[in-house]
Formats: sequence, C-alpha cells, structure tokens
Amino acid sequence: MGAPAGVPEPGQQRPMLIAHGAGNTREAALTAVGLGADLIEVDLWVHRRQFEARHERRLPLRAPVLYEQWYLSRPRRDAMTLPELIDICKGRSGIFLDLKGGGDAVVDLLRDQLGGSALPLPVAASAQHWPVLREVGRRLHQIAPFYSIDVLAKLDLFLSVMRRDPIPVGISCRHELLDQAVVERCHEEGVAVVAWTVDEPSRALELVAMGVDAITTHAIAVLRAELGLPSR
Repeated sequence: MGAPAGVPEPGQQRPMLIAHGAGNTREAALTAVGLGADLIEVDLWVHRRQFEARHERRLPLRAPVLYEQWYLSRPRRDAMTLPELIDICKGRSGIFLDLKGGGDAVVDLLRDQLGGSALPLPVAASAQHWPVLREVGRRLHQIAPFYSIDVLAKLDLFLSVMRRDPIPVGISCRHELLDQAVVERCHEEGVAVVAWTVDEPSRALELVAMGVDAITTHAIAVLRAELGLPSR
C-alpha cells in the first residue's frame, strides 16, 4: 500500500526525525514540536476502552506491586489523549503511534478518535503485535503501518515474507539490527526503514549513510544539527 504524505518513505532525500515518546505528555509534545520533530511518537495503551498515552518500564524482579503484565504502570490523572495530541501537532508535526495491546478494540478506537477518512496531519502506526497492525492497515487506509521489529528473528521473518505482505509501508526496527544490505533490500521492495532509538550523532550518521528513512530519538535538536538537516 502507498504511504500517506508526511510519513517516512523509502529512499527519501533526507531522513525524518521522530521524537521518541514525546507524545506521552503535553510538555514533551510541545517541546518536540517546537524543536521541529517531523513526527511525535506516542505510546498508546487501551484503558477502559479509551486510549491513554504513557510509557511503561520493565519491572525488576522485586518491584512495587502494581503490574500490567511485565511492566510497571503508574496511573496518571493527566494522561494525554489522542485528540489533545492532534491539536498540539496539527499543522506542525505528524504523529507516530506505538500501539501497545488493546486487541480488536484498537482499530475501532482509532477510527472513532481520528474521525473520517481525511486526517488533519500525517499519522503512522507501529506495533510489536503485527496482526493488530495489519487490521489497522486494512481498515484505516489513512494510517501508514510500520511493523515494529526488536529482535533478529522478527527481522528475518519480515524479510522472508516482505514480498507477499502488502500491508506495511515500512518497518520500525531496533537500530543494532540494521545494516546497509537490510536497508537496500527493504527499499527494493518499496519498504521504508525507521531506526530506533538513536541518540548518538556518530551512530545516526552511520544509519544515514546506510540510507535509513527516519530515526527515532530523544535528541531532536542535536541530531538535526549534526546531520545538517534544515529547520522545519
């Protein structure tokens, strides 16, 4: 499927910068938009049939008793909602959704909260659970699906089925798994490559030389300067 305008595309002239987790709080989102991030990443969890933006941390073996599967979750009364994030980003940055669970409810919630077919800003989505993302791709054509890849076995699986899977427009991949051969192979099939999470300028330069199409980072201003990217 073709990518909507404003999301990473294979072989584009300059890499896009995605602000890692900046959509999880209003303050961080405003800061990242002000720094000119191309896309604002937000971790979206389904809570009481609504989306809630928050970042979960892996639990140590002896942690306080408040669990969500294998993650520590701190309930927040001020959790960012998706409509609020859209209002912050509209006309300035796109949104990169990192979908965390939710099952079948995810697609219906996205449809309800994003409204009709025309969106006011670019929206991409990634997920570790690819079936959910495939359903997003089938039913919500205005959202660009990116398969999230965190281990080599997943990358090998994707590369083996890439030609037969028309749903994803790209992959969002842990940067240590990437090399130029992988990036070129993806580009040959029209698949964009996002590398995460990269804060060191030297590694960002290596990835740009490989041809990656976007970098997820905490260091928007630093990488923009080091990579010589124009201000937005």
